[in-house]
Amino acid sequence: MSSKQVKRTDNRNFEERIDEVYQQYRHRQLANRLDDIAETMEETILQRILAEKFLKTEMEIDSEAKKAVVEARSLLDAGEFEELDERIDELERKVEDQKRTVTNEIHETRIAMNRRVGGMRELNERVERVSPVKLQAVDELLADWDWRGQVYRDGDFDFETLKERAAEYGEDMRGYFKECREDLFGPYDGTALEPIVEGLLTERRLMLDQLTDDQIEQLRDSDLVGHVELTLS
Repeated sequence: MSSKQVKRTDNRNFEERIDEVYQQYRHRQLANRLDDIAETMEETILQRILAEKFLKTEMEIDSEAKKAVVEARSLLDAGEFEELDERIDELERKVEDQKRTVTNEIHETRIAMNRRVGGMRELNERVERVSPVKLQAVDELLADWDWRGQVYRDGDFDFETLKERAAEYGEDMRGYFKECREDLFGPYDGTALEPIVEGLLTERRLMLDQLTDDQIEQLRDSDLVGHVELTLS
């Protein structure tokens, strides 16, 4: 073999090695990108489960988006990188759309419920009728939505286990909310003060001329009288 032939062979081998390295890099990038997409879908599903139990929302994850993630993973496992590359942009868009829809609905529901829980905490500071620890736990979840530490724990990331934990955590927080609300409202349920307490919790301004004589009388005799900005004669 001549020196020129050896040189051409060396060049070809070098170019092949460069192309192999590039393809490995490209495949690794696709795999990492798919991992991120799958993680986003997983967290979206877990949030939906948690919100369904805690906030009583009703949301569905697009079955086509979930199916597309599974199919993409199969393509990666089979080494079908070209087809995966063609699909991944659309897959990412679908998953991000699902995340946005779920996140927005949860956010709106949290804001409304957080106002009520804030009112419950203020009222409880006055009457000291329920556990402030439980109220604070509910309030913090609504304010920060920091749920991951309660669901992802102990190094166990089996998805079925994570779904069970999300449901259990949501049920626990809903139980705290209901328990605190029942204990806080209990003495007023069925009385003329019930709508007044509802107004305090929803931050409605309490006006003297809107109260009946019976409400004024019961308010005067209740543990709320010292905390309502009214002049009762």
